[in-house]
Amino acid sequence: MNVVVQKYGGTSVENKDKLEKICDRIISYIKRKQKLVVVVSAQGKTTDNLIYKALEYSDNPNKRDLDMLLSTGEMQTVAYLSMMLNDKGYNAIGLTGEQAGIISTSVYGSAKIDTIYIDNILNYLNQDLIVIVAGFQAVDRLGNITTLGRGGSDLSAVALASVLKAKKCEIYTDVDGIYSSDPKVITTAKLLKQVSYDEMIEAATSGAKVLHNRSVSVAKKHNLKIIVKNSGNNAYGSLVQNKESIMNGKVETSTIQFISKMDNMTKISIIGEMIMQNKELLSIVFNKAKELNIMIHMISFSELTLNILVDSTDAVKLMRELSNILI
Repeated sequence: MNVVVQKYGGTSVENKDKLEKICDRIISYIKRKQKLVVVVSAQGKTTDNLIYKALEYSDNPNKRDLDMLLSTGEMQTVAYLSMMLNDKGYNAIGLTGEQAGIISTSVYGSAKIDTIYIDNILNYLNQDLIVIVAGFQAVDRLGNITTLGRGGSDLSAVALASVLKAKKCEIYTDVDGIYSSDPKVITTAKLLKQVSYDEMIEAATSGAKVLHNRSVSVAKKHNLKIIVKNSGNNAYGSLVQNKESIMNGKVETSTIQFISKMDNMTKISIIGEMIMQNKELLSIVFNKAKELNIMIHMISFSELTLNILVDSTDAVKLMRELSNILI
């Protein structure tokens, strides 16, 4: 089946006018007899606003309940877009993560996709329906709603494109593609026409926000091409693919692709004698971080110090746990 998966981020769907432009693009694909699966994010700052709203009702919201709440943002966008397309005479159907068959682990707030059952989506595509899927969300095997972490709609789209064997996954955002640096910070940043999977994974892990690092890892595994485009125009965009295709027969290159920064990070330092000789220390740190569902973004050593970089929101919790174990 000749399927294209498109994903539209929060700034691309934040109001009716922008959804109208998305409808126009979708219709242009349908007129070319293209099968479409469209993954959407919550509108604008909806997710942030839902988090603030939750804190009005609870000082420490239960993660399961919070995932249930946050998932409603994407569902709203799905419903709006489906209504608009049907009003224009183009048959569309909106699906939640569960209805799309996306099954995840039970780690609330940053679940990982286990498998995707595509029968439901294929059934609708065979009926020539435009399938619109709520990104960022899934369900575990007990039916509990989970979310995939910040930027998780990218992951939803790439995972769906991979299992559907789509010819490409188009990621639409508010910039013309992937830049060498954040163009809102570095006005002279260069638009990159091609980026390898490995370079993009490193950039995303190091703070570049244009793509979710886990989504690129999935694309690399399935050799799926990702095209990052501006939802507001028809610019070519940027292509993420395997290094061999980019090299095009060249033996080696020495091109610098990215300069990035990471925000809202905290460095935790573990200091003591013979740190580098302590073989158990790394295992203790990583096991505790895994238990607490905390991502370690970077690690470095000196003779007396082990430094780890984590999200600032997780730093105090991890410090307390490590202190209890190590000191």
